[in-house]
Amino acid sequence: MELTIDIIKAAITEAIRETKPKATLTIAECVAYTGIGRDKLMELAHSQNSGFPAFRVGAKFLVNRELLDMWLENITKEKRVL
Repeated sequence: MELTIDIIKAAITEAIRETKPKATLTIAECVAYTGIGRDKLMELAHSQNSGFPAFRVGAKFLVNRELLDMWLENITKEKRVL
């Protein structure tokens, strides 16, 4: 396989993308990140009183990663049951 400039650019772009975490997570990514089940995360996302850091973009929920980490820390300190 011959290395072309396009292949090298694509490899560098992918490497940069992998090293910088996204600011938001989808619910599926949030499941993998937190270990909390999809149904529970959807329940939290729909609840206005949960404090869960989710917002909607059209029909899709996104979760702010930085706020999610703080939310997880707070519920752990409070020893809350979800």
